[in-house]
Amino acid sequence: MKEMIILKDDANQRLDKYLLKTFPNLSQSMMYKAIRNKKIKVNRKRAQFNQLLKEKDSVLLFLPEDVCETKERKINPKLPLNIVYEDSNYIFVNKEYGLLSQSNQKNGDCVVSRIQTYLYEKGEYNFNQSSSFAPSICNRLDRNTTGLIIGAKNANALRQMNEAISSHKVHKYYRAWVSGILEKDGEISLYLRKENTRAIISMNKKEGYKEAKLKYKVLEHKENETKVEIELFTGRFHQIRASFSSIGHPLVADTKYGYKGKKKKMQLQAYKLTFDFDLPVIEIKE
Repeated sequence: MKEMIILKDDANQRLDKYLLKTFPNLSQSMMYKAIRNKKIKVNRKRAQFNQLLKEKDSVLLFLPEDVCETKERKINPKLPLNIVYEDSNYIFVNKEYGLLSQSNQKNGDCVVSRIQTYLYEKGEYNFNQSSSFAPSICNRLDRNTTGLIIGAKNANALRQMNEAISSHKVHKYYRAWVSGILEKDGEISLYLRKENTRAIISMNKKEGYKEAKLKYKVLEHKENETKVEIELFTGRFHQIRASFSSIGHPLVADTKYGYKGKKKKMQLQAYKLTFDFDLPVIEIKE
């Protein structure tokens, strides 16, 4: 028998979601069967798969020991973390060029693992506690994009920020160098779909394509390049890169989307975030 006491970060979520996140060896079919047969109980009573868990609830699993093994977590060695702003709920970091936002390998180096290590060393995250939640991020940037990533320290903060992003209460601004000379400010509105590692463009609405909108402001010129400030109205895969390519001004060094100039490092930075709620403007100064 395995008992799990629900902590604050696991409260207000469905039993089935909690179980699948917490026990990697517990299959969905086994879980539903165990709940029906009262092999999984909440507070020693018959459970419903969709019931909401409360803080301090007791979840009992009368299942084989190997099925009740919890997800293994490991803290990586401490690596640099450029913190721009931090409070009790959020941590905003400036992601460096080449660093992944989330790792595609178990316990690999990425922004998420660096945030978890930092909070562990501060005593704000105990990776051994019986919670399915671990500090995570609310937005992602490509490996070759630098700038602001929002980290959530607790489950409630993560839910609130994700809801704010979905309801367009978070406004994202970028700086980039594009090839060629743009003479005036403008907007780019089109439709995108992801195909493998590329964004495919359509100027007209089609099945499988999603609307992508941004506006840009010309900041300066040098040689045959233009520096622009970009405000995103949607957050599509490779949206900025594909959008500027569509008007004949691919980002400098972005050979995937048509850049033909000298070999350079791409300069695309998520430099500012503003909020329609009680958070200050978060900005990376030049």
